[in-house]
Amino acid sequence: MRVKKVLYSAGLTGFYVDDKEAIREGAEMDGFIYRGTPLTHGFKTIRQAGESVSVILVLENGEIAYGDCAVAQYSGSGGRETPNNAAALIDVLQKYVTPFLEGRTLTNFKKDAEELDNIMAGENKLPASVRYGATQAILEAVAKERKLTMTEVVAEDYGLELELVPVLLNAQSGDDRYINVDKMILKKAGMIPHGLINNVDEKLGRQGEKFLEYVRWVKERVMDIGENDYKPIFRYDVYGTIGKAFNNKLEAVADYLVRVGEIAAPYEIMVEMPVDMGSKEAQLEAMLELRRKLDEKGSKLLLVIDEYANTLEEIREWVDARGADMIQVKTIDLGGINNIVEANLYCKKHNIRAYQGGTCNETDKSARVCVHLALATQPFAMASKPGMGVDEGMMIVKNEMERTLTVLKAKKDGLF
Repeated sequence: MRVKKVLYSAGLTGFYVDDKEAIREGAEMDGFIYRGTPLTHGFKTIRQAGESVSVILVLENGEIAYGDCAVAQYSGSGGRETPNNAAALIDVLQKYVTPFLEGRTLTNFKKDAEELDNIMAGENKLPASVRYGATQAILEAVAKERKLTMTEVVAEDYGLELELVPVLLNAQSGDDRYINVDKMILKKAGMIPHGLINNVDEKLGRQGEKFLEYVRWVKERVMDIGENDYKPIFRYDVYGTIGKAFNNKLEAVADYLVRVGEIAAPYEIMVEMPVDMGSKEAQLEAMLELRRKLDEKGSKLLLVIDEYANTLEEIREWVDARGADMIQVKTIDLGGINNIVEANLYCKKHNIRAYQGGTCNETDKSARVCVHLALATQPFAMASKPGMGVDEGMMIVKNEMERTLTVLKAKKDGLF
């Protein structure tokens, strides 16, 4: 299908971009904002409205395909892209993406996405956010050309056999970490609650006592109001605060994680980013040491990496080193969505769990496209997104997943 015209529109994301370093250092909340001076390059205030850009492809038959560009909530952290406003992104898109796509005939998602993903702007690739949105549009355009779902296109282009089963959904609480847990339980989210444990004094406790209380409360709440067959996996993101509380002394961190696992039992529990060592090399070394210590102590608690696994190449490094039990495939940081496919498949091939994550600061469109990538590649779990309200993200992702599975099963059964 030939692209007749490329258009761009500025929009909003499902959340905000936050200066993680300023928050970890104790920035004071005032209502929904944070007071204080930003510590991360690119921030004007500690919390800023999220902006998106839609890449709109007008196809020669009059149909429209589009994808959305955005950046992660914690932009500029752990090697991630810094906050970008919509006007700046559109400038980049017009300079590099329009010449590539306008007039081009799109027939193969894998080929066309890889080519766009490798466009150079000087010595560097295009911003990850630009590649992310533009390749979403390519996937939808190819799907319209072939008259297939995006799931089928990914499966065909990568030689995958569709399993036609839903992917486990993760929900995240944001700061409303009690009411939102109730929502997760009522809607039977598969992996809960995230928790947003991003500050030592307010959320972890100087000795970790506040987090332990919260883990206990979540378990008891599941047992209290959850249906008998509801057995969620617990996943908590602590943004390195455990290490910060214990001065990155790994023996103390490991002992604390053992206690966390004991409190969560009998539920499976994962902790993401227990320490943040400031570089990929130091982080990998620390995570390997923590896994060794946890094994020695008989703990089944699992470790998850997020920051410092921001590209397909870095994810492969983590997998090859077996540096984490589960890797968050941070969709929005990987650039072209072809890299999400490759990352999921690489993790699975090497028996490392892939959590196809992302950020609350995405859009409804990017979330729906990610559903198709997950259905085709079957990672261990995927994120309900965007936003922090539970209901909206779960609705968008769950409904897109169930609609697609219903269509694919009907096709398989020869109903149309």
